[in-house]
Amino acid sequence: MKNIGILIRSLKPGGAEKQSALLASVLSDEYRVFVFHQYKEAAPANLKLIDRNNITKVHLQGGIVSKASQLRKSIIKNDICCIFAYLSSDNLIASLASLGLSRCKVYGGIRSSKLPYHKFITLRFLHKHFQTATIFNNHAGKDQFINSGFLKSKSIVVPNAINVNGSDSNHQNRELVNILSVGRFVKAKDYETALQSIKTLTGTCTQKIKYFIVGFGPEEQNIRDLIDKEQLNDTVELIINPDNIEEYYQNANIYLCTSIFEGLSNSIMEALNYRLPVVATDVGDNSQLVISNQTGYLTKMKAPLDIANYLKRLIDDPQSGESMGKEGYIHLKNNYSTNKFKERYMQLIESQ
Repeated sequence: MKNIGILIRSLKPGGAEKQSALLASVLSDEYRVFVFHQYKEAAPANLKLIDRNNITKVHLQGGIVSKASQLRKSIIKNDICCIFAYLSSDNLIASLASLGLSRCKVYGGIRSSKLPYHKFITLRFLHKHFQTATIFNNHAGKDQFINSGFLKSKSIVVPNAINVNGSDSNHQNRELVNILSVGRFVKAKDYETALQSIKTLTGTCTQKIKYFIVGFGPEEQNIRDLIDKEQLNDTVELIINPDNIEEYYQNANIYLCTSIFEGLSNSIMEALNYRLPVVATDVGDNSQLVISNQTGYLTKMKAPLDIANYLKRLIDDPQSGESMGKEGYIHLKNNYSTNKFKERYMQLIESQ
């Protein structure tokens, strides 16, 4: 049985963190898996995924060099044949740890179509000189990074995955239309455009609307200020990192994403799993998930009027929204299941 390593900064709530835990879970049926993490904090859902016999959690401590040294010792001791690194610091630690260890292949990870310049320069250097390949979770990011100097021969796309389960929802309730956004409270999610869209919608729609923004992050106060500015306190509810996030998907009628850049959106995948029609900006790989006029609608960035119009169209024609939700679920099941995810990673491991 081969030994596989997965390096992730932490197992706290977050898209990359969840995907790393999911990868550990699906690979543990075939391999012995080591999950190396830099911080002890962890989300219960992620811990549940990796609470399996063939998965060993290892906490790396200290600075970058110390963590790389600890990882290197574990690679040698446990004869780990490959490491999958997820975030920027993980890429650096894995590359340092594997120097001169030809038996251990290092796959870097990039989870977005856009990075700060200093991170981009560092990851491009590691990609070219120290890593076997870089795994992108989105095609848009791969293409952009290749155009900026990444090697096509060492750039691979493995999309995110989800446990496709056809989750039940309460879409039949049309007395109140629930619109949902889930994600970190960061500028990239552009909640200002989302709130402007909702403001426009309340002036044109006869149905009662409730907009739920679910997540956490540094932009929380700015979002609250925008809600006050747009006088949307009766319409918008900010939910901070709830334990029952599934209930918000279950009770939603429409999912909204106004990001200005994305990789492959975990939250849109969750929405499709709950058979929700989606209105999303055409960034990153959103177009791979939202097939316009089939599973939802795509819009330009920072286009609140267009977004409001698409939301109203779904509200006025609930049957169309339900049909799109069903199509979205089928699309998700056919292309982003954990079985396909596992198969893609096993092909990389066995190709060695």
